[in-house]
Amino acid sequence: MSTDTRYNGLAPGAFETLSDVATELAFERDEYLARIRKVRALMAEAKIDVLYVTTPEHICWLHGYFASWYKANAPMRYPQLYGTVIHVDHDEFVHFDNPTELPVLAKNSISTDNRFFTTREAAPNLAFITAELKARGWLTGTIGFEHWSYVPNRAISTMLEGAFLAEGMRVVDASTILRRARRVKSPAEIAKMERATRIVEIGHRAISDNLRPGITELELFGIVTAAMMKAGGEFPALIPIFNAVPVRDGRAVSAGHAMAGRKVIEAGEFLTADLCGVFDRYHSNVMRGYYLGEPTPEMIDAHVKAAGLFDLFRTDVKAGMTVREVNALIARYLRDVGLYNGAGWALGYELGLSLPPDWVGDFYFHYKDEKYLDRVFEANMVTNLESLFNTWLIDTLVYGPYGCRVLSDVPLELITV
Repeated sequence: MSTDTRYNGLAPGAFETLSDVATELAFERDEYLARIRKVRALMAEAKIDVLYVTTPEHICWLHGYFASWYKANAPMRYPQLYGTVIHVDHDEFVHFDNPTELPVLAKNSISTDNRFFTTREAAPNLAFITAELKARGWLTGTIGFEHWSYVPNRAISTMLEGAFLAEGMRVVDASTILRRARRVKSPAEIAKMERATRIVEIGHRAISDNLRPGITELELFGIVTAAMMKAGGEFPALIPIFNAVPVRDGRAVSAGHAMAGRKVIEAGEFLTADLCGVFDRYHSNVMRGYYLGEPTPEMIDAHVKAAGLFDLFRTDVKAGMTVREVNALIARYLRDVGLYNGAGWALGYELGLSLPPDWVGDFYFHYKDEKYLDRVFEANMVTNLESLFNTWLIDTLVYGPYGCRVLSDVPLELITV
């Protein structure tokens, strides 16, 4: 235990470390080291000397650290200046943070060079950051910040960039560095997502077992969440869509991105359940629709046609293809089954390690996109696939050289209860 009085009033009690026994790393240290080196190579390519990383997911991916609060909308007098600093020439990195986070860093991060703020005020903390980096010889050349990160906010990012500009450094936007580095998943990451898929399958089984007229959305959502957490699941990074709606003209009425509420679910309604299983912060997204009644032949037929898109990806969509090529395959299939001009969409978002408030990654495709069509689906990329044409089908896909793997075994159909 430390007796350093500099941290009095900045931590809830004694400033003390945890033993090595308490460490809970999601991956082996070599995995994290490989990530640091991957980022350094991208920095060298972009001619960036120093990278100041602030996106919570990126910091977690780099060295394991994640917390329950990032002060994104905290008091204005208490600016969040935390960040992980990487130099292009060194595997060793520096993490700046508040002393309250020492136990978290000790538990789930490989970071060994943690510099803690001794005040809540911006000016002395900015001076502390630049002085510490200057002492290491890291205060020259070009520094990259993540302009597309929600942490820190604009006021604080302006303070940070101003401090480095005052030291004579060139400031650039380096948002693409970590986004690019994280896109292709390692075998260890894919194994986490497979575990997450087993968890989300348990959630959907809990819906089938417990959905009945008279239960509320929140009651059912609580049962589903408990079942997934009992299996080792974690809080998802995005509050799931979980709503019962009426059926009109043979289709479920859309509820948008609505949360579960106190509504009592009734016979003849349609439950949309967009769940993510989470394991070590890696997400697997699986949505299905549940109908409390006898569906019409038209509803069943629409779901069969929409589900066929997943078969197309299994057999015809391969790593190395461009978004243009994949969009052409999707469009041809949708025209063949009569869904191309129907209301709805076919699209996908990158998935992986996520922290609130979003589980959606950077890579994105949509069958009616007219821009950014030269982007490439790479081996071991992971996205969801959304086939939503008044049909509520989403699953998680891993891209390979011979086709895609659909990760879940939840039936790709309209589920009736």
